[in-house]
Amino acid sequence: MPDEGRARHQDYVITLPDPKPSYPPLPWTCDGITMINVYFEVLKDPLLDRLPPEFCRTSPPYCRLTVVDHPQSPVGPFREAVLALGCRLNMMPAVFVAASITDNRDVLAAGIFERGFPSVAGAIEFEAGVSRARAAISDSRGPLLHVELPLLQTIEPSRLAYDHTDALKTTGPGAAQLCIVKPDLAIEQAAICKTARIEYPEERPGAAWHALRCRNVVSAQVVRGTRVFDAGRPPG
Repeated sequence: MPDEGRARHQDYVITLPDPKPSYPPLPWTCDGITMINVYFEVLKDPLLDRLPPEFCRTSPPYCRLTVVDHPQSPVGPFREAVLALGCRLNMMPAVFVAASITDNRDVLAAGIFERGFPSVAGAIEFEAGVSRARAAISDSRGPLLHVELPLLQTIEPSRLAYDHTDALKTTGPGAAQLCIVKPDLAIEQAAICKTARIEYPEERPGAAWHALRCRNVVSAQVVRGTRVFDAGRPPG
């Protein structure tokens, strides 16, 4: 029997800003983006504790970490980091957002109201060259994690594809709605790394980024292309 998630929708409810901040209508087309994408194995119980019951876990349990640098967008440059749980929705592959961070207040507002993520402001360092890439993610309390891709190997972009990303969007006090953000990246260049690692500079008990600690990196990529930052939609 598949393992169903055991998180409640209320676990993802946040207090919405009042009044609602203004921002350009979604979707936003963001040219020239660079994304670090890492899949890694995690312990089963911390994943199930954060996964809603509509979803089932994969075997082995894994997470997907994405860190995206957007040099331009309708709201200016921004970076976004997302920690998502590997899962299945109606037996189809997906990932569910457990935690996310951005460094742009307009992206923060649009994410909260239109996507269900990102929901925390923070700082994201990002470097990506021909041969290596790295990123560091921090929230208001300090560093969360570092990701290093020390040796990149170019591959054909057609070898990569990504599943839709799901989240719970707060709709009112105590209420949240499941949203799906369809795959949003047109890949123009791609590279893989077989020696990627995720490091945790500080112990942060209770933080999803640490509870879902990397036990083994499965795969890691750096991709460049165009991203459509769009709103989430109800399933189906």
